[in-house]
This record gives sequence, structure tokens and C-alpha cells, in this order.
Amino acid sequence: MKFLALISGGKDSFYNVLHCLKNNHELIALGNLYPMESEKQELDSFMFQTVGHDLINHYSECVGVPLFRRPILSNTSKNVELNYTATQDDEIEELYELLKTVKDRIPTLEAVSVGAILSSYQRTRVENVCSRLNLVVLAYLWQRDQAELMDEMCLMSKDIEDGERDTSSGNKFDARIIKVAAIGLNDKHLGMSLPMIVPVLHKLNRLYQVHICGEGGEFETMVLDAPFFKRGYLKLIDAVKSSDGDVHNARLKVEFQPRILSKEFLQTQLKQLPTPSIFHHDWLELSRVLREQRIEIRKREFANPISRNLISASINKVNDKLYISNLQAHERKSVEEQCQDIFAELAAILRSNGTSRNHILSSSLIVRDMCDFGKINNIYNEFLDLTKYGPLPPSRACVGSRCLPENCHLQLSVAIDIRDTSGDKISKNKGGLHVQGRSYWAPCNIGPYSQSIWLTDDPNQVSFISGQIGLAPQSMEIVEKNPLDQMILALQHFDTLCKTIGAQKKLFVTCYISDESIIDNACKAWALYCSEMSCESDLWMNKIDDDKECLILVKISELPRGAVAEWGGITCKESFIDDDGEEKQSEVSEYFSRKFLKLNLNTEGLHNVTVSSSGLHRQFTTIFSDDKEELSQILEKTSRSAQVALYFNPEERIAVHDNVEYYPVEKIFDHHGKEHRFGLHIRF
Repeated sequence: MKFLALISGGKDSFYNVLHCLKNNHELIALGNLYPMESEKQELDSFMFQTVGHDLINHYSECVGVPLFRRPILSNTSKNVELNYTATQDDEIEELYELLKTVKDRIPTLEAVSVGAILSSYQRTRVENVCSRLNLVVLAYLWQRDQAELMDEMCLMSKDIEDGERDTSSGNKFDARIIKVAAIGLNDKHLGMSLPMIVPVLHKLNRLYQVHICGEGGEFETMVLDAPFFKRGYLKLIDAVKSSDGDVHNARLKVEFQPRILSKEFLQTQLKQLPTPSIFHHDWLELSRVLREQRIEIRKREFANPISRNLISASINKVNDKLYISNLQAHERKSVEEQCQDIFAELAAILRSNGTSRNHILSSSLIVRDMCDFGKINNIYNEFLDLTKYGPLPPSRACVGSRCLPENCHLQLSVAIDIRDTSGDKISKNKGGLHVQGRSYWAPCNIGPYSQSIWLTDDPNQVSFISGQIGLAPQSMEIVEKNPLDQMILALQHFDTLCKTIGAQKKLFVTCYISDESIIDNACKAWALYCSEMSCESDLWMNKIDDDKECLILVKISELPRGAVAEWGGITCKESFIDDDGEEKQSEVSEYFSRKFLKLNLNTEGLHNVTVSSSGLHRQFTTIFSDDKEELSQILEKTSRSAQVALYFNPEERIAVHDNVEYYPVEKIFDHHGKEHRFGLHIRF
């Protein structure tokens, strides 16, 4: 893609450009925002680094692409919410106007490079602006380990250790310290290159938790040279130092030095640029174990499903959630017409319950033919309208199932927070992770959904995790080497999301499989993931073995992007955090257990997790059954107190209940790979 690099002059914005080039994107312009008062070096801004802005004009000469600049006229942050929405007279709107101008001037612009590492505040604002302009965010430094990232920058700068450099080579990443504001840093460190100061930063990190990459504002840098500076570099002439208490600054004096670097030279440098592996170390180990065990692939025979069940919509309230399930359209209409009918019905139900579209927490979308996904997704996106209903769309699982009733193109089910009945369009209680930029971290969202959604006032942080497939995050392309790699990568992405939001306790997990040959490997991968596997790192050491029983594997027809596996579910931070302690937890767990003992079940793999805080007790139960009478008992007994997700093959003639989301699939398996007639996730 053709991209513009947002630059501050600092190391992060320029180092991200290197990774954009490494991933075959084309740099066509630079962009910068600067103080309206030219003599003012630094603004009181939550967003923009402006120290050293007087050197920015040189970069167009160095790189050989046009530079677009805009003064920051509105130096105020009126909207300081983490998830930004367009706000009049906010400083972020200056960025919008800058990028809009560039796109008007260069219509072929497709993406924007940003050097965010840790700040979600910065990331969400750039993503908001780019989304409004239909631009892709490229943020390859996002969520990188700071020590590892700094060491990589130093590797690309390794011969710049004494403040001088070989000006004829022009092949290094040269960033200098121009401001320090942290314990242990003083004016002696000003002007230093990264390799010179990094030992000090590692020491300060150990002693005082100073951010090694300066993400806490500990220091700022200015780049003098980079491998893509093909027309010239900046020669350091002098550094005028000044101090204000514990804050020390250096105003650099530089001269532009012309030179010509070939495309071949840049490609050689990019080959040396370190990049993270798609698979994290521990996941490479998991893959190795599976390959060494050489699990025999059993070819399973699947009956051709017959779509008999016409399921009516159900509306069910459990605790503080409203579940609207099985929205379908059965008339002989086009995909678009059925989709419009379903969303019109959903909008009417929301209005009748006094709630807004932004209060939807999660959605489950089943599509009969994945070829229609694009049409459905467009209408889905229009319905949510993030500019009107807020920046956090619901989490989503999307699969293709030919088991839907005949002439039914799609089915939609949603879970909604109904505590706020004020009619506000934007939920005050909704939190989430909605990453739209490409990185090495995990896939960005490829549609109108968030990676995870939770309620901010829930001490347990029960979180809805969107379905994850085996995409290479940096390219957003499916890993097509083999089905095993795809399946493991999808599970890695699921784990990455859980770790990022700090909600690693598994309540419900569903693995959708479109390729039956990997079911046994998926079971083994899940077992290893949930066990204390002997690896060099401690990733596996924090796993709770009981988590593995909350998994349901289902064979479906298709997945987005032709994927072979999709992992998603519900997780939480802590399952029990009441002040009463374990004794109270035992009482609550026993209460829910008695509910099932009364059913006299013959089920296998009955798995209960109690989630409790502040007097609110919630139960998450996974059950498999092979007895239709037993299934009827479960659905009858839970009809007034629970929400059920039932995975079944439509060849089965089953009764319809108002509290059930009916999930028509081809086959159902437990975490051992044993096949069952029915699989249920039940929420009390």
C-alpha cells in the first residue's frame, strides 16, 4: 500500500517506516503537526511530540518525498476518553484536517504509518481519524517488548557509539537524545546515540522501572539518518543545551548533507532489519511437540446435513444481559433484503427495550454461503455506524454453515447490556479492545467488531473475545503453509488477546473447524495450551488445567478467508473476588451444582465455573449430551434462569425454547475429540 509517515522526528516514527518498507508498502509522503508559535519547542499535548520541530523540514530533502505540515491551532484535548470519537475543536481534528488535505492532494494514498508502541490513547486517535478517511493504520511497533525493540534499533545503529559516524557509509539508523526527564538522566546524556545510552536505560529500568523506549516521557530523540534517507542525511554541528529543574533539552544545529542511495542498498538494509516471528517462541514449541507426536489424521465422515428446523427469534433476560437470538428471514428474498429485515427487527427490539445499538456487547453471525459475507458485512457496518453509536463495536464470531434452514441466508444473535435505560446512544459502561492498525502483535479487526468487549464496572471483567483465525498480523493474509500452522496461530491470537486485556480465566471457548482433518490436533493443542508444559518461558505455567473442559469443537462448513479454524469465547480476570472469601465461593458453587444434580444427568464433561463479585453470582456451564430426553430436561429446567447456546445438527428434531440460541452445525466434539449429539454453553 502507498503510505504517508506521520513523523515527529523521533526514533519510533522513523523506525516504524523501516518496518512498513520491510512489509512491501511504498512511502509516498511525510506528515507533521507543529506548534503555531515557531519558537515554542514543546506543547502541553497528550498526543503530539513537537520537540525539535524546527528540523522537520529537512526530512523531505533527506527522503525525497513531499512533506505536508499543519500548525496545531487547537492545542486542547477536549475529549480525553480512551476510545476517541470526533470532537469539535479537539487537537485530534488537526490531524484529521492534515490527512484529509494529503488525501485530496494524493488520491492514491492508502495507509498511514504511526510509531505508537504502548499508548492506546495515541493509537485509538490515529485509528479514528484514519477510519473516517478510509485509510489503513500501519503500527508495526505496537505492543512490542520495549527492551527487545530498543536492542533491535541499536543493532541497526551499531557503529554509532561515540557521537560520530562514517558519513560515507550512510547505512545506519542514527537517533540522538534531545530531551531527558527521568531519574538517572541528565544533560550529559543529551546528544547521545541509542547504542551509547541503552546500557543506562537498562540499568534505570531495573532500578526504577524507567521505560527503555521512553514510553513514559523519560526522553525524546531526533533522527539524523536512516537507511531510507536516499537523498541525504543531517550532520550534527552543535547542540545548545538548556535545563529547567530535572528536565534537560538540547536544541540541535544540523546541516543537510546530500547523497544518493540506490534501491538495492535499501533492500540490503531491509533484509538485515530484525522482525518478530509470526509464532511466539512458546507456540513454536507447541507446534514442535505436535509434529513430533505425529498425531494420526483420522478422516471423519460427516453426514450431509438436512436443514429442517425453522427457528423463531427468542428474547431472554438473564441478570443484567438481554439475549436476542436466532434472528432469521425465511422469505425468498435476496441476501441484502434478508439482512435488512433482520437488522430492522433487531432495531425494533432494541427500541422496545429502551436501549441503543452501542449497548450490544457481542454478536454471533452465521452465514449460509461465505461468498455473501461482503454484502452482509456492509449492512452490518451501516447498522452499527461507529460515528453515531460510539467507537466500540461488539465482539463477533462469524462462521459459514450450510445447516441453516432452506432459503435462509443468515442468522444473527446478540448479547446486550440493559442496565442503562436512559436511551443514550453511547454506553457509559462499555470497555473493550478495538485495534484497527496492522502490527506484529495480533490481527487487526477485519470488519465492524472489537477484538474484545467487557463492562468497565464489572470487577471480574467478564470479556467477550472475538473469533480468531490464522492470519499473519503484519500482512493480514491467511497462513496457508498447512492447516496445523493455521490452527495453532489462531489459538495463539486468542491467547494474545486474553493476555493483552488481562482476562485469562476461560469460561467458554468454542473452536470452529472447517477442515475435519485437524480436529484431533486441535484437541491436543488445546490440552498442551491448558497444561503446565515444560517450556523455557513461563507462558504455560499459569494455565489452569480445569479450563480445558470448557471447550466445544464444532465442524462447520466455512470460515472467513477460507480459514480452517476459529477460536473464540468468554474469559474473565478472576472468577471470585468477593470479600467473603473461599467459604462463600464454595456455597455459591454448591448451589449451582445442586441445580444440575436435580436433573439426574448422564452427561459427560459437565464443567461449571462460578464468577462472583459484589453479591452478583454468575455460572458458566459446558455440557455435552447424547440423549435427546436429557437435552429436553436441561432446556426445560433452565428455561427461566439461563441463556443457552446449543450446538446441534439440524437432522435432530428438537423442541424450541425461548432461552436458546440454536447453532446449526455438522458435528460436535468435546476437548478429547469425542463426538456428541449436542453441546451446550449455559449462562446463569
